[in-house]
Amino acid sequence: MSDSVVSPDLDETVRGWLDENWDPGLSVEDWWQKVGRAGWAAPHFSPEEGGRGMPRNADARVRSIFAEHGALRPPGGLGLLMAAPTILRHGTEDQIDRHVTPILEGRTNWCQLFSEPGAGSDLAGLSTRAERDGDRWIITGQKVWSSMAHESDYGMLLARTDPDQPKHGGISWFAFALDQPGVTVRPLREMTGEIMFNEVFFDGAICEDRDLIGGMNNGWAVTQSTLFFERTGIGAGGGHAGFPKPGPKGGALGRLAGDAAGDEPEDRYRIVAFPHLIELARRTGRHEDPIVRDKLARLWSFIQTGAWNARRAKAEARHGGGGAIGSISKIAQTRIVKLSVEIAMDLIGAEGLVAEGEEARFVDAFLFAPASSIYGGTDEIQRNICAERILGLPREERADKGLTFAESTRRQQSMRGARA
Repeated sequence: MSDSVVSPDLDETVRGWLDENWDPGLSVEDWWQKVGRAGWAAPHFSPEEGGRGMPRNADARVRSIFAEHGALRPPGGLGLLMAAPTILRHGTEDQIDRHVTPILEGRTNWCQLFSEPGAGSDLAGLSTRAERDGDRWIITGQKVWSSMAHESDYGMLLARTDPDQPKHGGISWFAFALDQPGVTVRPLREMTGEIMFNEVFFDGAICEDRDLIGGMNNGWAVTQSTLFFERTGIGAGGGHAGFPKPGPKGGALGRLAGDAAGDEPEDRYRIVAFPHLIELARRTGRHEDPIVRDKLARLWSFIQTGAWNARRAKAEARHGGGGAIGSISKIAQTRIVKLSVEIAMDLIGAEGLVAEGEEARFVDAFLFAPASSIYGGTDEIQRNICAERILGLPREERADKGLTFAESTRRQQSMRGARA
């Protein structure tokens, strides 16, 4: 199939499969196992990878048809968005068997263990260590802003395995099991009142050598794949934690699939879709206001342009690419999110301060919107990537150029000591 044209038979194929297989009396775990084994969790994966070899944009259509049919949608989450495609690209057959299949069947939930307090946007400046001990690794350090870590079974862990290499060269990528001694997950409550992000502390935690993905000290190259899948997913409007949450901690696997299908996604309050704004404009009597109409038209053009760019990014990913198109998609999505909540708050006005019920969803989305400039890599980082890789502008000067990570760290400590 082509990268962007969904077969006209897709709807009929999916509905036919649902007619034969949807059973609301199954548990969520049994239903998702059936869905995963049929290739509907990630229809854009090849049949050998557990999918159906369909175009990338078939995924959204498949999920819509499941919902229209009243069936519980396929499992989602960061495991499906980032871990599975990364492991498929860089992992061994054993790693793919042990990790990708459970993700496709919704049996495990994953988080990303990349950001650190001392590294900021300079991801390669991470200092969490992984030290070899026979056929295992000892992990020590700290991560932060780890989405859904408190409900995850595995983390995509970046750790430094050789401080005597340049900082981009001594990093490795691990599939890390979170439920073990030596791991502390501390949730961070947001100003929305909800918990999504976490701090994660490692104090002598263990990772088996067989879960080192992509080879020792090759983590930066593996990470580029993960980041590309993340940005592309966010740019396409994805990046959600999945609903219901996959894995045993979300509490959904033992429920009846029919009951779970009728629930409403918890994260809906963080999303302002275009139809929501049209409805709000009519409800507030502002739908004929030329200024409002102009903003809505601008937003619609952003959404369409973003969708086309997301298709380009996914087509590139299908052919093994991982370039800067994903960064464009991520920047575009940030712009869409912020303009959406700006329009919403303009329509609600001062009543937003005491909004309840349906209007409260827009206030929650407004409070969460600043995070869109940060998660998935800050907008500043994405613009740097576009400037260097698309426009060919000179790279930023680096004070640590030519130094190993250990040398760079010692220099920074020396400078801080001199200032003190």
